[in-house]
Amino acid sequence: MGLTAGCAALGLATALVAGCADAPTDSTAQSPEATDTRRVPITVVERGGQTMALVPITIEGEGPFTFVLDTGASASVVDDDVARELNLPRTGERRPISGVIGTDRAPVVEMRDWRAGEVTLEATDAAVIDMPESSQTQPIEGLLGQPIEGLLGSDVLSGFGRITIDYTNEALLLPAR
Repeated sequence: MGLTAGCAALGLATALVAGCADAPTDSTAQSPEATDTRRVPITVVERGGQTMALVPITIEGEGPFTFVLDTGASASVVDDDVARELNLPRTGERRPISGVIGTDRAPVVEMRDWRAGEVTLEATDAAVIDMPESSQTQPIEGLLGQPIEGLLGSDVLSGFGRITIDYTNEALLLPAR
């Protein structure tokens, strides 16, 4: 290696080492648990090679109701029986919804006072649909015949900025607001 190439390599190595000197060496420095994180217990169930995370949701002080944690759902959904039982206020809007069986328009209710575990969720509007009875259609191992009563979607989850789903320890980790 020539003198110029050797000096350039030494300079590059020095810059890289200097840059590393300021980097945090504690692996928890950027971990979600290093900040003020709130833990919501979830139940992880498996069916046919698929995994679902179920979140206990309390609405208007009632419940908990079983919601599927669905980061792929753009909007949260509540089962029509739950909306009726709690007399959730309807907005008068009908929101387009789509799924594997097609597209429809669903009524919308206001979700003002609701929680995931002990974590208060921002008020939102949720579409009302008839959620399939998991115990009658396709039993889910670990669900024990409990119906799925809604979907917790990315409309609410994105408000936290960053979430962590810890499948191993069955927890949804949400930063404090």
